[in-house]
Amino acid sequence: MSLFCQQFKEVLKVFAKMFGRILVLSLLCVALADDFYELLGVPRNADVKDIRKKFKEKALLHHPDKNKDDPEAHEKFVRINRAYEVLKDEDLRKVYDLHGEKGLDGGSSGHQYHSWSYYRDNFGIYDDDPEIITLNKADFEQSVTGSSDIWFINFYHPMCSHCHTLAPVWRKVARELEGVVRIGAVNCDDDYHLCSSQGIRSYPTLMSYPGNVQYKEDKSKKLLVKYMLRQVKTKTVRLTQAAFEATLAKKQHADKPWIVLFYENMDEKEESWALQIKLSAIFDGLVSVGFAECYKEEDFCTKLGSHSGVMFFDTGKVSSGQGTKIQSLDAQEISREVLGFLPEMKLLDDETFKEIREKLDSYEENVSWLIEFSGDNDDDAFEIRKLPALVPSLNLGRIKCSQMKKHCDDLYIGKTPSFMLFKPGGGYEVHHGRQLAHDIAVFAREGASAPNFQILTPQKFPKVLNDGSTWFVDFYAPWCPPCMKLLPEFRKASKLVDSPIKFGSIDCTLHQDLCTKFNIHQYPTTILYNQSVPHEYMGYHSAAEIVAFVTDTLNPVVVELDIEKFDKFIGNKPRGEVWVVDYFAGWCGPCRAMAPAYRKFARMMIDHPLVHVATIDCAVFGGLCREQKINSYPSIILYKASSYGTRAPVSQPWLVDFFAPWCSHCHAFAPDFEDIAKALDGVVMAGKLNCDLYRSVCQSAGVNAYPTVYLYRGSQSHHRQNARGLEFPSLSKQDIISTVPRWLPKTNKHDEL
Repeated sequence: MSLFCQQFKEVLKVFAKMFGRILVLSLLCVALADDFYELLGVPRNADVKDIRKKFKEKALLHHPDKNKDDPEAHEKFVRINRAYEVLKDEDLRKVYDLHGEKGLDGGSSGHQYHSWSYYRDNFGIYDDDPEIITLNKADFEQSVTGSSDIWFINFYHPMCSHCHTLAPVWRKVARELEGVVRIGAVNCDDDYHLCSSQGIRSYPTLMSYPGNVQYKEDKSKKLLVKYMLRQVKTKTVRLTQAAFEATLAKKQHADKPWIVLFYENMDEKEESWALQIKLSAIFDGLVSVGFAECYKEEDFCTKLGSHSGVMFFDTGKVSSGQGTKIQSLDAQEISREVLGFLPEMKLLDDETFKEIREKLDSYEENVSWLIEFSGDNDDDAFEIRKLPALVPSLNLGRIKCSQMKKHCDDLYIGKTPSFMLFKPGGGYEVHHGRQLAHDIAVFAREGASAPNFQILTPQKFPKVLNDGSTWFVDFYAPWCPPCMKLLPEFRKASKLVDSPIKFGSIDCTLHQDLCTKFNIHQYPTTILYNQSVPHEYMGYHSAAEIVAFVTDTLNPVVVELDIEKFDKFIGNKPRGEVWVVDYFAGWCGPCRAMAPAYRKFARMMIDHPLVHVATIDCAVFGGLCREQKINSYPSIILYKASSYGTRAPVSQPWLVDFFAPWCSHCHAFAPDFEDIAKALDGVVMAGKLNCDLYRSVCQSAGVNAYPTVYLYRGSQSHHRQNARGLEFPSLSKQDIISTVPRWLPKTNKHDEL
């Protein structure tokens, strides 16, 4: 399309000379322009940082302030800005990926934009700094709060002068601590809710994690570095003559090379404390780091071949004459030099790769292969040389896509470098995380331990529907944070299920037509195909809940009703039986949120033969639901033992705690709410709703403070309940427990169960 527009514009120039009417036709070309990804020049699986960087390039080049002679400049830039506003937003991007621009229903118009100087001076302050990770809300949940990594994060506002003053210092801190701790930055103009959730009230605010501790000292480079080094737990080893052999033989050191710092006097040791900590963190799990106090044990240092400075010793060669002297005392320079001593991954040719795949397919090879796919412009990153030591139980190799283009195309390699794990049996999967050795190693170890999980492509997917097996398929997008949070849990579940089930995942950014064909409307969508019959998973993104869903689907505990079954079991229900029916809709968010708890409730009722738990999808059987006067979802109706058929149903009352995960008062109230739920067991159902995840639901309920507790008394005569329930004036545990029974309808009896 971009080539078309270029050619079209040449034609327009001729028309302009003849008719002077280039504007309308040029705007037609803008309207016909490439899709949003092509417009910004990013691949469909680009992350937010790549999108932001490309947008900044386009903004500086095409901004109307710099193109005042171009009458189309405003419309062109509006189009570019609209592309950016859509692709940077997780929800809008999902809609765009699945339905194109026509599905956005307006969305962002792109007409509101800043001046050229804003994009030059204030936009994406740290995007060009590889040592600083720019975080958004989703990244933060996954990489910071969901990780044990040590982080130092700068929460800033692009219009804050103090933030710009700090920026060069922050860059120096990031470079000095590269590989030691994670250095991040959050733009509080773009991610106001994230900053608010972290208690940010002024800019810049510096926070360390884990612990969510605010840095309050002077913001000089020296003090900032010193503060973070105190957060790092050093693993350096004091080497002595007496314990030398025993130290080398320890499990954590036996198969590793060594970096040894030699101290000629106490002053050298005190001056090098920071270097010790940095090297210990950079080489954690890869190279053992030790020090020798030569002013105390001169003969021991003579035995090792040095009395001052730093030396590298290869595995099993820590002795005089075997070490390599490191000239620098800078941690990053030492890091680069030491990594240069480690072996590169083996470069594979076409014939070797084909042989590896064939042997894995036939199980002749039973050890997985971790393979890097690189491009000609990819740096020979020393970081990747850490991998052989981190995953010694796996085979490793490297492929240059310029030399083996067909293989890279067949595997849908969209960008390089990429890492893929090939498993015995022919399955493989791709690494979507950070290109850091420890992250890649975690992916490889977890992937190798999950032989039943693999990537699916349009060529492989038909067997899911046709081979008679049971498949659990995750439809995802690699840029989608909830997808990336689900993926490791999905992989873990593949190892925990007892039944012979195959697990697969499909990247909808690469295989958009396939996902559209199978009516995938959001990411992630996970569907269990049991003998080709689809069962969509609705529940929490945890391995335990996924396994429970598989068990419940293959051995159902919840009766799935259709018209015929409803007439048989509910319409003709005899007295003495109790039926609990969840009227839901497949598109309903609260229905999905409740599904795991409802299945758990069904399992609790298994030992009660007269109690039956069922569901009916009102999106499919709308007429039946309307006959039962169901007009809101989910609606849980209890058909009691004393009634016949559908007469005298009971609508279940609910007690709901609306909370936010960052709210300290919510955490303090959580134990009280559990006690309330236990005390009112059998009187009301109790549930919690995360307003960070379901913001629109909480807004419709009028919730604007956390925690808030509402009582929903149950639908009276099938009339729709008000989204805003009965609010308790006090969150006192005893007040709520005593108030609930008084607020319930007097006709509500709960002794049938």
